[in-house]
Amino acid sequence: MENHISGVPLLASILFIATFIYSIFFITKPLKKAALDAGITPQKAKQIQIGIVIFYLVYLAYVSVLSLKGVFDVNSLPPKVMVWAGMPLLLILFVFIGTTGLYKKILRAIKLESLIALHIFRLLGVFFILIYGYHLLPAKFAFSAGLGDIMTAILAVPVARMVAKEHPWRKTAVIAWNIFGIMDIIDLLVIAVITGANGNLREMTVFPFVWFPAFAPATILFLHAAVFRKMRQLKQDATSRFK
Repeated sequence: MENHISGVPLLASILFIATFIYSIFFITKPLKKAALDAGITPQKAKQIQIGIVIFYLVYLAYVSVLSLKGVFDVNSLPPKVMVWAGMPLLLILFVFIGTTGLYKKILRAIKLESLIALHIFRLLGVFFILIYGYHLLPAKFAFSAGLGDIMTAILAVPVARMVAKEHPWRKTAVIAWNIFGIMDIIDLLVIAVITGANGNLREMTVFPFVWFPAFAPATILFLHAAVFRKMRQLKQDATSRFK
């Protein structure tokens, strides 16, 4: 039977799984606080947090099962992991969750700096470089993906601080940082399709690193879109106060 598990040492895979799951909890913490700030009861806010965690854990379990069965471990355009996992998650987030009243209520309550700081979880991009270190990813893809994520995560800290301290250049900084983060994902997807067509991205189709293409593009784009939507809300609120 063909093995559809990553070729990195077991300890590296365990570390990835642990930090990846922690990142989901990390994302939900400010969302829970925003729910409380929106006037939602503590019990309901906790249920929202747990619901998000359970949703992603079930989703990752679904992706893992398909991966271990070898469904994604084939050369195809578009990559099957995007067809069976990435695109469905994108639709769920943007078409269903992003249009609900609860999402809009939490978005209005959450602070812009908190939305930006969420992207610290993209430090997970260091695993792209780690996989390259084991000669399992091409350098161009690994460093483009890894460094782009790491830079976005690191820059999220000063940008969030600029917003919190109402720095005069905060709006420009947020727009520039947000566009950079979005373009990083788009660039990565383009490189992935081109490189994957040559069969050089097998690690992104086997367990556990299949979680990267299945989870990251859709979730990250959704979070970046939330930043722009929050900025629009703040602009509208500021305009209405002067009417």
